[in-house]
This record gives sequence, C-alpha cells and structure tokens, in this order.
Amino acid sequence: MSDAREHALNILEQFRIDNQQIKSIQELYYYKNKIPVKHRARIHVIVHEVLRWKRRLDYWISSALIKPIHSLQPRLLTLFEIASWELLMDEKSQDYAVIHSAVELAKKRVGKHTAGLVNAVLRNLSKIKTDQKPKNVSTAEWMSLPDWLFDRWEEEFQENVVDLCESINKPSRLTIRRNVNKISNEQFIEELTRDGIQCIKLNDSDRFYHVHKGGSLLRNHSLFKNGSISFQDRGAGAVVELLNPLPNDTIVDVCAAPGTKALYCSEKMNGVGKIYAFDIDEDRVHFGKKDIKRHRMNNIQWGIKDAIKDTYPMADKILIDAPCTGTGVIGRKPDIKWRRNKEDIIEMQTLQTQILQNVSHYVKTDGILCYSTCSIEREENWNVVEAFLKLNDGFQLKDSLELYPHKTHTDGMFAVILERLD
Repeated sequence: MSDAREHALNILEQFRIDNQQIKSIQELYYYKNKIPVKHRARIHVIVHEVLRWKRRLDYWISSALIKPIHSLQPRLLTLFEIASWELLMDEKSQDYAVIHSAVELAKKRVGKHTAGLVNAVLRNLSKIKTDQKPKNVSTAEWMSLPDWLFDRWEEEFQENVVDLCESINKPSRLTIRRNVNKISNEQFIEELTRDGIQCIKLNDSDRFYHVHKGGSLLRNHSLFKNGSISFQDRGAGAVVELLNPLPNDTIVDVCAAPGTKALYCSEKMNGVGKIYAFDIDEDRVHFGKKDIKRHRMNNIQWGIKDAIKDTYPMADKILIDAPCTGTGVIGRKPDIKWRRNKEDIIEMQTLQTQILQNVSHYVKTDGILCYSTCSIEREENWNVVEAFLKLNDGFQLKDSLELYPHKTHTDGMFAVILERLD
C-alpha cells in the first residue's frame, strides 16, 4: 500500500507540472518504472479519486491547518490530498496505517522537518465529520468543481445541477460490448463466470454489459484477445446505433482513433461494406490498425488525415466524433476538470465548425452525416449544428441524441443526424 501511495504521489506531481491527460502520464510512468499490471489498480484508484475530490479535500486540509493552504509546498499538499482521501473517503484504509505511511513518505520525499506537521494535521482530519456540507463552503467547492464550470452548469441545468455533480463524482462503471457475430450471450456469460468475471447485461441492449467483478482480468482474457469483447460506454455505442450502419454501406469515420466506434460499425455491417477510418494522430492510427488484427476485421481501412482541410472518399454515412472539451466524460476522466477552462469551449467550437463544414462535402446525396461530441456544453453541440444548418440549406436535421450522466447513467453524449438533400 505504501508503494502505491508513493507512485500516486509521483503521478499526481507530474500531472501538476505537465497538465496533460492523466491517462498518458500514468501509462508512461508504468512503462518507465516497470510497474506490474497487478499493482496498478490501487495506484489508479488513488490518483483518480484525488483528482475527483481535489477541491473538497483541499477544504478539509485547510480546516486542519493553521497557515494558509497555498503556503504548503506543492508536493506536501499532494501528499496531504492522498492521505486525506484515504482517511475520510476510502472505506478500505485504516487511520493509523494512513497516518504512519504519510509521515514516513513526507520524511522521505519532503523532509524530516515535516513529520510533526503531517502527523498533527492528519490526526485532526481523522476526527472531522464528513457527511454534511458545512455552511461556509460553496457547492462548487464541496462538489469539487472549478467555479467557472459549476456556474455554467448551474445556469444550464438549474435545479438538476447537484444531481449532475453527484453523478460525475461517482466512478464510471466499466462497460463492455459483446460482438454478437462471434459469441452468444449464453456462452459469453458462461466463459466469463468460469474465469471469475461477473457481468450484467444492460436492459436496453443485447450487446452491452456492466462489469461487476473481475474487470482487471479482461484485457488478458481470450475473449478480449480474439475480439469478442470491446471496452465501450453505452453512450458511445448509442452514437453508432444512431448512425445505423448497414451491410454494403460506405462509411467514413473522420476522427476515428482509437477505433472503437469503427469496430462497432463493422459489427453492425456484418463485415460487408467499407469503412474508412481516419485520424490526425499517427500513433493513435497505428493503434487502430493493430486493433483490427485482434478483431479480424477486413473492411476497415485506416489512414492519417486532418479533418479541417483534407479530402475524403464520398460516403453514404460519415461519422464526426469531434474533438471536444470532454465535459460529458468527467466521471471517467476527472482530470478534465482541472485541465480545461472556459476559453477552451470557444476554441473547440471553432475547430468543430471547421471540421463539420469541410467533411460535409463528402456526403453523397441522400446520405447522412452524424456529428457527435462527448461534451455537454451547448456551444459545442446545438450551437455548432444550428450555425451549420443556417449556412448549408442542402442539409436537414433528421434525428438527435442527448445523454446526460445524471439521467441516463452513461457518459454525457451528444449526436445529431444531418441528411444531405442535394
């Protein structure tokens, strides 16, 4: 456990310095430090929960300090955040073990002079009540959101804003998709249960399952290695279902990496037809190509293109899973809260508009274009679509999809179907 805390400290410190995606920081750290897969789960939990609850943790830490929290060394603050999460929010941790480990880690990584402070602050923290929001703390601080984002959501979702915040502050469920062309539901459940993995099929789908037990075993399972399983949130799957891929379709996926939606399209098409999958990121395209081999899909062709300016094959159906702020997937990626700012929304809106305008030229007459984001910000969704339709009377809105974590218990997703008339 103490090693997990120190690894978490290193990863969170790197996040503070780089402000990059925590997933990328973690993966590079695991690789460089040769962290075995079996030891990563606890590190992952600590890192993600500290990021999820950072503002509330900082409030609690401040209440136990005599001096202002901003006067703490950044590394010491991160150590306090890890320890306070374990003390006050993690049912698995024992107080004495957390305090002892934090003191020893502080002496090792910050300085021996900090031992008394760490011991005193954590002992004070272990006594506080955590079940009710104090009157002197704002809702944004208690829900651990930056003020700018909470204010936006409060204006947009009004009386539902607390439900939304509570929803994203619950760790996202691990969801997998079964390839119905490769394995039946009965055989699927039988094989996973035999190997200690418990899955429950979702009520609204014959392909998607929540993983209740044994999720860490899936990546090494034979069903994953032969392409019978894909990791995909139900909301992302719903976007593909809105696109409605059919056998013999020609489909272009312009922001395709890592390729999960393209693979689902291929399954829906029974492998008959053509899928052109493109992305601007060469490394992610390489990963997409490798994943085709695992799934043994022969109707997906990968390439590198810039969706703002490059040309594409004419298609019956085009999927634009547009770059976005990702506010709909904060439950899965809590680092988004601290990496994004309100200016990013307008920057993304500009980028999305350029992509939609360029790619729309490659939809065949009577064909459709699916524009999708995993943002729940109106500027990135309806505002982009409405502006496009005003400038392009050859398209009409045919269908739409809006998913919100507090309503659908999925990632937040937005998608529309635009039909080309001429």
